[in-house]
Amino acid sequence: MNDSNSPRVAGTVIPTFVLSAVLLAVSGCDSRTNEEPQQARAHDASHEGKVHLDDAQLEAAGIETVAAGPGAIEETLHLVARVASNENAIVHVTPRIEGIVQAIHKGLGEHVKAGEPLADIWSVELGNRISSYLKARATALAAEETLAKSEDLYRKRLETVTTVLDGEIAVARKICQREQKLQEKGIATIRPYLAADQALQKAVLAKDRELTTLAAERDTRLLELDVALRQARIEETAAKERLFVLGFDEQQIEAFASAGHQHGRIVLRAPQDGVVLARHITLNEHVDTKEALFVIHDLSTVWVLASAYEKDLTRLHPGQKCYVRLDALPGTQIVGEVSILDYQVSATTRSASVRIELANEPIAGWPVELPLRPGMFGEVEIVVDSRTGRIVLPEVAIVHEGQGSFVFVREKREERAFRRKPVEVRRGARGLVEIVDGIDPGEAVVVEGTFTLKSLARSEELGEGHSH
Repeated sequence: MNDSNSPRVAGTVIPTFVLSAVLLAVSGCDSRTNEEPQQARAHDASHEGKVHLDDAQLEAAGIETVAAGPGAIEETLHLVARVASNENAIVHVTPRIEGIVQAIHKGLGEHVKAGEPLADIWSVELGNRISSYLKARATALAAEETLAKSEDLYRKRLETVTTVLDGEIAVARKICQREQKLQEKGIATIRPYLAADQALQKAVLAKDRELTTLAAERDTRLLELDVALRQARIEETAAKERLFVLGFDEQQIEAFASAGHQHGRIVLRAPQDGVVLARHITLNEHVDTKEALFVIHDLSTVWVLASAYEKDLTRLHPGQKCYVRLDALPGTQIVGEVSILDYQVSATTRSASVRIELANEPIAGWPVELPLRPGMFGEVEIVVDSRTGRIVLPEVAIVHEGQGSFVFVREKREERAFRRKPVEVRRGARGLVEIVDGIDPGEAVVVEGTFTLKSLARSEELGEGHSH
C-alpha cells in the first residue's frame, strides 16, 4: 500500500522513517565539522605570524640578524636634481676683430689648456692696426734720435764758440796787461791802456752775448724736438693700446717688428683650461665681434641643482650635508654640502633652486676624467636633522605590506623560529630607518632573508586555510 504523503526519489518511494534517519545522520556530521575549525583557529591565534624553518630552509634562506639598538639617524629632505656646469667657470671666446677664418685647431668636446690656439683668423683691420703701430713706433724712434743728435750738436757748437771767444778774451787781456805795465813805467801814455781795456771788456761782453744767443737757440730747438718726440710717443702708445685691446701682450707686439711676421694673422687662444662644449666656426667663414666662436667649460667642479618647494625652505641653509646619487652612476653616492640657496622663488613651480658644488673627480666603477657630466639626472638627500634614535635598523629589515610595515624577529629560545612583528617606522637616510614602536632593544632582527620568511609565512597561512 502506497502512502501518498511519502516522498519520491527517481520514481522510488522512500519511507518517512528512513528519511528522518538520514537527516539526523547528516545533522550530526555537520555539527562535528563546525567544531574542528574553531579548534584550528584557536591554535592559529597562538602562533600568528610565527615561521618555523627546518635546517635546509634555514641554510637556503641565508638568514642574518642584527641586535636592535640605538644609533645615529639623519632626517633628510629628498629632492630631484640634475648636474650643471659651474657657471662661474664658463668662458665665451669671441674674436676682438673681424676677419676670415684660416684654420681651426680645436673641435667640439676636446680638452684645451689655457693659451692653446683655437683658430687662426686673417684680418685686414688687424694688419692696418699693426702698420699704424709700427709707423708710430718708427716716428717715435726717429724723433728720439733727432733730439739726441741735436743735443749733441749744440753741445759741440757751444764748446767751439766758447773756445773761440775765450781765445779772443785771452788776447785782449794780454794786450791790456801789457799796456798797463807800460803805462805804470811811464813808457806809454794812458790812452793805449784805456783802448786795450775797452777791447777786453768788449770781448767778455761778446762771449756772454754769443753764448746767450746760442743757448736760446738751442733751448728753442730742443724744446721743439722734445714736443715732437712726446707726440710721437703718444701716437705709439695709442697704437699699442689698440693692439692690447685685441689681446696681444708686450712680447707679441714687439715681435711685430721682426722680419717675416704676418701682420694680418691673429691667433684665437683659450683663456682657461676646460672642455669645448660649443663651437660656432667653419673654415673661410667671415667672423665678427658679435658672436662667440667657442664656449669653454671648466668642468673640474660642477653644480648639482635641485628644486625645493617653498614650504621646505625654512629647513634648508648653506653648509648642510647632503648625499647625491645619479641615474648614470648606480650604486655611487657622493657626499657634498649645500653651497647656495636661491633667494628667488619661481612663480610657476613655487620652488627655489638649491646648489651643491662638487669636485669632478674620478669615481670608482667609472675611472674616467670628469665623470660628472652636465645634464645628468639624479636625486639629492639633504640632511635637515641629525639625532640619536632609540632603535635604528637597516632599511632592508623592513617588510612593507599594504599600509603597514613589519620586521621578523628571531625567537629567543628557538633558533629556527621567527616571529613577524608590526613596527612604526620613521624614515632616515643612507639605508637606515628609526623604529619608533614595535620592538625592544636587544631583539635579533632579520636583515637578510626577509623575503624568504615572508614567502614561507604566506604559504603557511594559505596551506592552513586549505587543509581544513
